[in-house]
Amino acid sequence: MKNSLTAVIYLEPDQVSLRILELPKGRVINDVRSGELMVGRGNIANYAQNMEAIVNNLEGFKQLLKDYQVEDVHFYGAIEDLDPVDARYVGDQLEVRTGLKVQWLNNNQLMAQTMGCVVTILPEFKELSKHCLYLLTLGLDSVTLAFFHHGNFEKQWDLDLGGAKISRLVQRLRQTTTNPQEIIQDYINSKLEYIAPELKRKKRTVLLIQNAPVLNHHYISRGEHLAEVPEAPLDKADQELGVRPGSHGAWISSALTDAQRRVNLPNYLVIARTAHLVHPLSIYVTDISMMDGLVNGTINAGAQSQINKMIRTSADDIAQRYGIDMAHQEFVTKFACQFFDQLRPIHRLDNHARLLLEIASKVDDIGNFINQKGHYRHSAYILEANPLIGLSDKDNQIIAEVARYHSAESPTATQAHYRQMDDDIQLTVAKLAAILRLVDALDDSRQQKISAIKLKLTSDQVLKIKATANDDLVLEKWSFSKKSKLFNDVFGIQPVLIERGEN
Repeated sequence: MKNSLTAVIYLEPDQVSLRILELPKGRVINDVRSGELMVGRGNIANYAQNMEAIVNNLEGFKQLLKDYQVEDVHFYGAIEDLDPVDARYVGDQLEVRTGLKVQWLNNNQLMAQTMGCVVTILPEFKELSKHCLYLLTLGLDSVTLAFFHHGNFEKQWDLDLGGAKISRLVQRLRQTTTNPQEIIQDYINSKLEYIAPELKRKKRTVLLIQNAPVLNHHYISRGEHLAEVPEAPLDKADQELGVRPGSHGAWISSALTDAQRRVNLPNYLVIARTAHLVHPLSIYVTDISMMDGLVNGTINAGAQSQINKMIRTSADDIAQRYGIDMAHQEFVTKFACQFFDQLRPIHRLDNHARLLLEIASKVDDIGNFINQKGHYRHSAYILEANPLIGLSDKDNQIIAEVARYHSAESPTATQAHYRQMDDDIQLTVAKLAAILRLVDALDDSRQQKISAIKLKLTSDQVLKIKATANDDLVLEKWSFSKKSKLFNDVFGIQPVLIERGEN
């Protein structure tokens, strides 16, 4: 029995939950949730202060796991707004006191898992997203708005409009103003208006709301995962700065707990303003949760492939937004992946590193949007400010740093920025940057002269790169001679560029 069971534990700022599943079908054997945890007054993530309650719940979960003889346990935590250093402290305390090692996930990772689950599990999704669909996922610290077109994910926006965060602002405003709701409405509008030009208002647009337990409880029937909800209360919320008592029905008044009541009005106003901006034909709510996304990612072998597709789409979106040369991007991405595959015995990196190289190849030149001079530095800080969906903070940092070092600066001991990186990513950054820099030199003219490449590593540690070209490679050879030094420094191998027909 124990070999057919797995378990997922999920720690959030307001609760910790456990789900035990029978494999391979994923049938739920047990689903347990803790009582409410106290959300912090400073950071939303209040794990240190809630440590005793969290540990007590985890000890109870461990007893259930023992009763069911479950040995395969996956423990995830939502990092929310927790500082990375504090996250390490909290994670270490949890491991010492419970023996369970938490894997912290940022919002971009959780959203990718959850969106992948919605697409996979919700039978109606294909029809709902046949034209345009916006998925609005409510959170304590932030909300996420994702856009799907013809069933495919296209882009997302992270908005600083979390229900708990706005609720705290309301409490502060009540001490200084008699009408905080009007100010909150303006605050919400200000956060949403900046993305308004990017939103598409189509006649057949659908708005799908996620992570709204009050709406789930009121509208979704047992055994279902989807329900349509009325728009009338939202129309009133948009027409009036205030919401009159009793005008909103289930949207606010049927909150299940005190915590839900505190965050439900801000969530309601965010939903109302979003609906006004996207002008949906219909509005639905789904009870597919973050936990469902984590479970799907654990038991569904194809889940990561779907997430990787979202990652690539996000990279292409940011590349287009910053006006990169698409022909050069395609050239570099294609040959960077070829180099990675054929040089596996040398770099010894895994397929996830290949994905990071592919993404870096797509976005390494976005800094040209700001200035061609030092564009690689501009690329790095744009990427630092725009983390990609589905990737960890560490992955996003690797991509930004590979972009930083793909051109002129080198990741060496004399480079202060490189020295400040964590030890566990320095070598990966250097290896990927060395490969990308080599490939980037092969299209220095931005004319894609090379149509095919063959690699051969000789016994005297020389990498012969034989290129089939439709024009002379004088500029490419000059650039290659400069940019090949990093590859030689990192791998101890001297690359040599040879035009087909040369010896």
